[in-house]
Amino acid sequence: MKFLCQSSVLRAEIEIANSFSSSKNSLSIFSNVLLEATNDALKVKATDQNMGFSSTVPISVLVPGSTTVYCDKLSQLLKNIPDTEIEVSEENGNMTIKPSDNSNSFVINIKTIDAAKFPGIAEIDESLYFSATQRDFFDMIDKTSFAVAENDSRHFLTGVYMEKKEDDLVMVATDGKRMGYVCRHFEQNIPEFMPAIIPPKFLSLMKSIGTGEGLLSIGVKEGYIFSEIGNRTIYSTLIQGPYPAYEKVIPKNLDNVCVIKKDDIEKAISLISILVESKSKRIFADLTENKVVLSSENTEFGEGEQTVPASYSGPDVRMSFNSQLLVAPIKKIDSDYMKIMFSKPTSAMIFTSEPEKDYLFVLMPMQIS
Repeated sequence: MKFLCQSSVLRAEIEIANSFSSSKNSLSIFSNVLLEATNDALKVKATDQNMGFSSTVPISVLVPGSTTVYCDKLSQLLKNIPDTEIEVSEENGNMTIKPSDNSNSFVINIKTIDAAKFPGIAEIDESLYFSATQRDFFDMIDKTSFAVAENDSRHFLTGVYMEKKEDDLVMVATDGKRMGYVCRHFEQNIPEFMPAIIPPKFLSLMKSIGTGEGLLSIGVKEGYIFSEIGNRTIYSTLIQGPYPAYEKVIPKNLDNVCVIKKDDIEKAISLISILVESKSKRIFADLTENKVVLSSENTEFGEGEQTVPASYSGPDVRMSFNSQLLVAPIKKIDSDYMKIMFSKPTSAMIFTSEPEKDYLFVLMPMQIS
């Protein structure tokens, strides 16, 4: 195998492939990236058994062929050579990388493993894909993935749930204390698919590969989710298990409504949180007519309070929140004003934008002893 390409072009693909390969064992074939040079194109493939990556980039093929090489080492090497046209060749279990102009300013030799040992990667029928705008799909990820449970014995809560609901796409994530929910309509037609629980790492990699502009494609088949972004295809196994009936978690008949400027409440939480007790992270919110008073408990560091103007005419109430759980959904609200809706200060509450959009957050307050 021998081909010519710009080092930056190869580096970009190998850096992404490295996120999909296993780095635990340099001798494992799953730690290697597959390079296939043919018809003036280079195919790059990587998998760690749970996720996979493939891409195709144009190159100049001098001798067709294929091989595999330790992905992490190749990525590091490519980061440290000049951005220039390089010659990549492989023979007798050894890959050589050097400048194509024969200047010999650098020569790299790295061991390879026979391409025949590389496992097959998962595939999906093109008819199962549907398109969505990158900007909107990535926004759905942002508004849900923060609420995914971490290291939870209920493994089905460690992913983002996605389903088709009528003609809309729904994403939900919850850790039992908070929930992010988005129900968004896309101009593109969405085919029927089985609901999927998606690992957050896969969604994060989607965002890192995408630009936020244009379209991406998504496909779900039994046990897998796929995405095509430009010349790259990625996939992941899905998290198995019955997802909770999330619609039952969304509280109904909420008579009390408080509208407040998002930046004001966010800054107040940031200030008062400095003094909250480090273990409970408890912060109090006292709602009275047209204001919210945020305060901390009296700790070894002291105490504080801040008053924030609000539109509120309900009964005087005191609420208690984990400050970290409180600020996370507020940061995801993309409007100048936000709305808090509740029936009583000890029950699940809805946080959303004002005016309302196609998303909401559910938060459980802490009990006040």
